[in-house]
Amino acid sequence: MKLAHKNFLYTTIVTGILTILVLGYFVFMLPSLYVDYVSNENYDSIVAQHKGYLKDGTYKHVNVKNPSCMTIDIPLAGDFVTITGKSFQTRITPKTDAMKNLFSEMKSYAKTTLNHMKKSNKQLDKKAFNAKVSEWKDEFKKQTDFMDNLPVDIKTKTDFSTKNFYTDESTTIHYISDDTIILEASVNDGENHYTNYMGFTYNKDRLVISYLPAMTPQMNEITPIIIRSLPMLIAVIVLFALVVSYLYSKGIVDPILRLVKHTQAVKRSGDIANASLPVKGKDEISMLVQTLNELYEEIDDNYKVLETKNMELKEKNKSQEVFLRSSSHQLKTPIAAALLLVEGMINQIGKYHDTKTYLPEVKKQLLSMRKIVEDILYLSRCEENILLEKVDLNMLISRQLSSYKITLEEGNYIIMTDYAKECFVTTDGNLLLKILDNLISNAIVHSKAGALITITTKENELEIRNNEAHIDEELIPDIFQAFVSGGKGHGLGLYIVSYYANILGMKIHITNEEDGVLTRLIFDANAKETISYM
Repeated sequence: MKLAHKNFLYTTIVTGILTILVLGYFVFMLPSLYVDYVSNENYDSIVAQHKGYLKDGTYKHVNVKNPSCMTIDIPLAGDFVTITGKSFQTRITPKTDAMKNLFSEMKSYAKTTLNHMKKSNKQLDKKAFNAKVSEWKDEFKKQTDFMDNLPVDIKTKTDFSTKNFYTDESTTIHYISDDTIILEASVNDGENHYTNYMGFTYNKDRLVISYLPAMTPQMNEITPIIIRSLPMLIAVIVLFALVVSYLYSKGIVDPILRLVKHTQAVKRSGDIANASLPVKGKDEISMLVQTLNELYEEIDDNYKVLETKNMELKEKNKSQEVFLRSSSHQLKTPIAAALLLVEGMINQIGKYHDTKTYLPEVKKQLLSMRKIVEDILYLSRCEENILLEKVDLNMLISRQLSSYKITLEEGNYIIMTDYAKECFVTTDGNLLLKILDNLISNAIVHSKAGALITITTKENELEIRNNEAHIDEELIPDIFQAFVSGGKGHGLGLYIVSYYANILGMKIHITNEEDGVLTRLIFDANAKETISYM
């Protein structure tokens, strides 16, 4: 996967996880936090409500959210009960003896129970309390069966200071059907928002009215919860983002660091042959590793080629050094002979005063030196520019044989040719001509007069067989070395043949046979027509 795609995928995954975390927080944690917050607020409200009433017996200095809250004040020394609400206060006084006794029993029970709970530090016995409340309820109902003759005196007064207590009054009517409407009335007391819903259905049969009071939650209730949880939420998100960023960065940087360390190790060791790294994945880093592996392979191949070239150059330099030394030594002989002859003729010493006899000898020595010098100079220039082309081997041999016509006739040599129907080779024609010249010359020189010389061409091969000839076995391993000769010639012919054959990618073999010597020249079948510079 490409790094861009991987970045997009990881970003999508991280965004999805963060979204799930936030949604999970709002769906699962926030409601529980809200419930806990409201429970604490309700507890604080009842404490504030109770303490506020205890101060002055009213709700003037009490801030409560629920408009239905009230306080029941039962004086233990009196015969009345006071019920105080947010905007009213009601006093209930028993009129009958039975009701007074009920009130007295309730006060006595409450006093005894509370004292017992304080002293024993125990919870309220709910079962006993519920049974007692049920008993009082039944007694109260028995005494209040007739509303026109209540056993208590009820007096209520309104706190007129709360005349403008409620503000922002609004009413909305919702039409549900032809005979049903919902009335929505909303008020605000400065701290809380209250909504009263009333449903009215009027038809020919009846009138039905339903009532539902509700307190609308305010934004200031949820804001503290969110503010409290923000540090934890931010910490979780930041921590998650840091962990994911670290892991993702590590996943990208680690392969690059390993690649850098590996490259440095290869640089220090120089072991390019074993420098390849395993390729994992298909992203840009894997492509970089693959490219580096290919680069290492190419460098290793080039290094091997260069090493081979260096070895060839070393061998060539060594061979040239030996060749030059041998050439220098080989030239000493004709030079010394020519100087001796010239010195003798100048001073007319003995037989050397016959210049007509010895001047041709001097010329012969000079021609021998010229031949050696020409071969050396041509060897030094032949590699500068090699032209590979298609050459007709049969035609080239025939042309070269024509230059030896007089020599062949003087020695009564018999030349037999066996040409292939078509024999084209891709090589340098000039160098091949030099090779053919030396091979034919060598076959003539090392054959007896009247000997049979057979020249055969095949596909990518040339054979020259000269009968009644033999090479000393000890000379065969060094036959292609410079100035190695069997006694005839200066020993450069086969060296030149081997040198040119190596340049052109040919192979040369010379072996003794029962009736003569066989020379085989094998051409490179894969050579292409081109120009190469060496």
